[in-house]
Amino acid sequence: MENSFWILNNESEDYSALDKSIDAEYLIVGAGLTGLHTAYLLSDISSNIVIVDANKVGSGSSGRNTGKVTSSHGLIYDYISQKYGDKSSKLYYEANEEGLRLIKDIVQKYNIDCNFETVPNYIFTTEDEGLEEIKKEYKACERLGIPYEYLNNIEGFPIKIKGALKLDNQAQFDSKKYMNKLAQIICEKGVSIYENTPVLGLDTDKDEYIAKVNGDNEIKAKTVIIASSNPWHDSLGLYFSKEQAYRSYLTLSKLNKPIAKGMYINVEKPSKTIRVYHENDRDYLVCGGFDHKTGKCDDECKIFGSIVEFAKNNFKIGMLEYRWSTQDYITTDNIPYIGHINNNTNNLYIATGFCKWGITTSAVAAIIFKDLITNGECKYKEVFNPSRTGSYLNMKYLKENSIVAYDYIKGKLKKGHTDCQVEKDEGKVVIINGDKYGAYRDKDGKLYVVDITCTHLGCELKFNSFEKSWDCPCHGSRFSYDGSILNGPALKPLKLLGMGDNDIDPDLV
Repeated sequence: MENSFWILNNESEDYSALDKSIDAEYLIVGAGLTGLHTAYLLSDISSNIVIVDANKVGSGSSGRNTGKVTSSHGLIYDYISQKYGDKSSKLYYEANEEGLRLIKDIVQKYNIDCNFETVPNYIFTTEDEGLEEIKKEYKACERLGIPYEYLNNIEGFPIKIKGALKLDNQAQFDSKKYMNKLAQIICEKGVSIYENTPVLGLDTDKDEYIAKVNGDNEIKAKTVIIASSNPWHDSLGLYFSKEQAYRSYLTLSKLNKPIAKGMYINVEKPSKTIRVYHENDRDYLVCGGFDHKTGKCDDECKIFGSIVEFAKNNFKIGMLEYRWSTQDYITTDNIPYIGHINNNTNNLYIATGFCKWGITTSAVAAIIFKDLITNGECKYKEVFNPSRTGSYLNMKYLKENSIVAYDYIKGKLKKGHTDCQVEKDEGKVVIINGDKYGAYRDKDGKLYVVDITCTHLGCELKFNSFEKSWDCPCHGSRFSYDGSILNGPALKPLKLLGMGDNDIDPDLV
């Protein structure tokens, strides 16, 4: 998997893999922003907190983002007001502003060197249709007391716009630098972190949870918080059916002519996200977006050509220096799921479906978790309640799951190459003895052939030309060309040719 500029530019401490069975009061699964923020807040009430991650600290979407720390999440506030009422919309804003303040306070308290900078955020449009949407959002925010400023142009921004919304006192930073230091801070507060320790399943025994990890090892915990981007354990919440996985793309190039200080995102499609990163007396343009559903692109590599073309047409940039992609989960009502995994389970929590705004939302999740654990209540509880019916009793939910059913059936039709010749750095679906497999030959000529039936719910995988991975168009699981898991909700790897059929294990209960 191609790493981001943030990951490649920052050396991080290594944490050992768990090699024994242990007990914990709180088990947090996922060492990204959500897991680290949650451990930071819970360390005030417990000295027995364990974080495990299938990879390394901040190696997932938390280390592959734009670094925007903002409550300005696109055109969200009018939408929430229309669907859930003004009170919910204002609470969504207040929650994310509190999340922003938590991050800022941590940076200042511990003097974290992470290029943290207070800047405005802009939502802009270049089209008449988008202008009407921006005006609607502005009117809603005026009513709600959300301090957006309406603009006809953005001075110092080279793109000619029809209109924009500006929200001051937002921020940007290097998320990986921040996470590396935050991990050290929470370890000093008594938290234990284990890397390369994937959770392979979750059972219950009376009032305890038992997480299966490396080998035959187990972690027994009173409370479990699933902070791993998507819920690999479902408890029949059917979260895989209530959110969709999306891939987004980012590039970094030297910026040769300054632009107005701020962060930018457009309204129309394709989505375009822009910000400037400053380091060592140089400015870099971080530019990307161009998102699509996971497993729904014929050639991911071509997307970078579109991003570079857009950047060159609008900004004075040097050659492309870094490029990477990331994965996010979008709920059917565009509000994350944060809280109890269901209404009948008190000590099992999830945070998922961050809708591409996971930085402030990660801090919101930590705030909600601590409040629920210590007080049983939180003023943001109902807005983000994972069991809210409005998130799935809607036409979008039915439409998306009809598409998933179609993709499942379509994938089972045997279409592939009967000619098994595969070139170097090429991946394709092949038919061997009447069955479908995924074949990839690496740059050294070694051939990998895997069963491409997704181990989550049995959908057929598609090859990702950029990441050299096998991606699920149904629920977003991703696998390396050697069969190892890159993204859940799948818990089982793909089997290589000759090892038998894949094991399907959705861990629904």
